[in-house]
Amino acid sequence: MKAGPHNAIVDVAGVSVGHVDIRTPDLHTGLTAVVPYPPTVAERKLFIGCFSIDGGDAMSGLGVAEDFGTFSSPIVLAPVPVVGRVYESLIRHSLGRDPGLSTEAGWPPVVVGIDDTAVNDPLLVRKVVSHAHAEQALASASSVVPTGNAGVGGGLQAFGYKGGLGTASRRAGEYALGVLAAVNGGRALYWAGRVRPAGEGAGGPQTFAAVVATDAPLIPRQLQRLAGRAALGLARTGLWNPQTREGLVLAFSTTGLVQEAGAAVRLVGEERLYALFEAAAAAAEAAVINALLTAETVGALKAMPQTGWPEAGDR
Repeated sequence: MKAGPHNAIVDVAGVSVGHVDIRTPDLHTGLTAVVPYPPTVAERKLFIGCFSIDGGDAMSGLGVAEDFGTFSSPIVLAPVPVVGRVYESLIRHSLGRDPGLSTEAGWPPVVVGIDDTAVNDPLLVRKVVSHAHAEQALASASSVVPTGNAGVGGGLQAFGYKGGLGTASRRAGEYALGVLAAVNGGRALYWAGRVRPAGEGAGGPQTFAAVVATDAPLIPRQLQRLAGRAALGLARTGLWNPQTREGLVLAFSTTGLVQEAGAAVRLVGEERLYALFEAAAAAAEAAVINALLTAETVGALKAMPQTGWPEAGDR
């Protein structure tokens, strides 16, 4: 399946990504925000679905997402110790848009916690990361998506090497689909028919998270199934494995709920879903490889060696 022009989640029209890198001599962390529609849009509610191996406990706003199948907030990936602080930051952000905190203008906030303790001291993370950092991540959202150590990817480990953020996109007929993955965990790496055993840094937090965006008109039940297919793509690489402690995939549609037409609902037929399922798995798998190829050494966590990989044209 062909990739979009950026081979990134921003190939879905209206979606942008923002990061803030937080670096001190003893800290290598950050925040990453997926903004699902342009900030100039005052009100918009989108359909969402999720797949989780832990009941979704790593995500805030889960109740509304499951009960109503909608959200209107940016999705922020944050280190676990500051999930509450980022949640409050998103409330402040939403109040600036709508003092009533409506479900069309940012309520409830969606924050996904990522365990980056393979690199960072959680007490120091909690001390340093501030509301200003969350505001900076939201303000920096654009169509340029740095990967590897960018944002929350700064403190992640994968397959015994330095992990991080990865992204990829695929076309499914007339529709675009993109994935942004926080690649954290995994033992043996499987790719292109080859197996690379875990590196010396194996044994860190076995957690991951991914966000799937598409402009295909899908309803919440379809998006839940799409998230599950993306999780299969992560499993093909070995990122999702029997030792995984927490894993979450969110999938949203930018066109399923059309508020401008009186909250009309659109959806594709069952027979057209399978191309989207294939695209989700392929993009998720490619996002994992993208993260590993762009992550850089931090402390004792080394970047993955490039020798022995398939040719660049096969990536």
